[in-house]
Amino acid sequence: MNRDDWIKATGQPSPDLNALAKYEVERYGGGVRMDLMQAVKERRSYRAYLNKPVEEEKLQAVLEAGRWAPSVMNLQPWKFFILKNPDLKAGLKSACYETLQKIYQASGWNWVSKFSLEFLTEAPLIIVVAGDPKKTGADQFLPGRGTGYAFSCCAAVQNMHLAAHSLGLGTLWFTLYETDRVKELLNLPAELDVVSMIVLGYPAETAAAIKRKPLEDMVSYID
Repeated sequence: MNRDDWIKATGQPSPDLNALAKYEVERYGGGVRMDLMQAVKERRSYRAYLNKPVEEEKLQAVLEAGRWAPSVMNLQPWKFFILKNPDLKAGLKSACYETLQKIYQASGWNWVSKFSLEFLTEAPLIIVVAGDPKKTGADQFLPGRGTGYAFSCCAAVQNMHLAAHSLGLGTLWFTLYETDRVKELLNLPAELDVVSMIVLGYPAETAAAIKRKPLEDMVSYID
């Protein structure tokens, strides 16, 4: 919804993002109505969150966006686990700090040793996205493939990031973890692969401007 649509619908001045999101949720039952390209270009990654819960209707809208993602052969290989328990989040943070140390020792990258994971306990919830490798599609029969399930899960992750942004929420695509450790800690089914985590909440910081390479640097036409 743009500014003119808002004024026409409510008779009020142009809202801030949270007011607009609340209006959309109430009007469309959790549906998402932000312009797609606006959401794509304005979405940002956040690493600081307010001590404020995410409304259940907004969470359901985000999950619904993930449910409608495309997947290989429409196998829908994903499972979404919602992590809110403070003790489990603290355990996850501790395990991920240990993982960071392993990465630092292997890479020597200084930023890794200084990277803060406090957002894992600051954010009110984390969506753990796991996929079933058995639902990977025909690519499993090609040498070096069999990863279609993970690509499908990533499509769901992207959908949820965009939906969250359109509802005034902030997210972070988080992958600095060891899958087996996470599965043990959260008691996830052994057959699943943890593809990604989405840190979700209300941002405690202003989104910084980001740059993108020119399109001509990314596109080649094959004649």
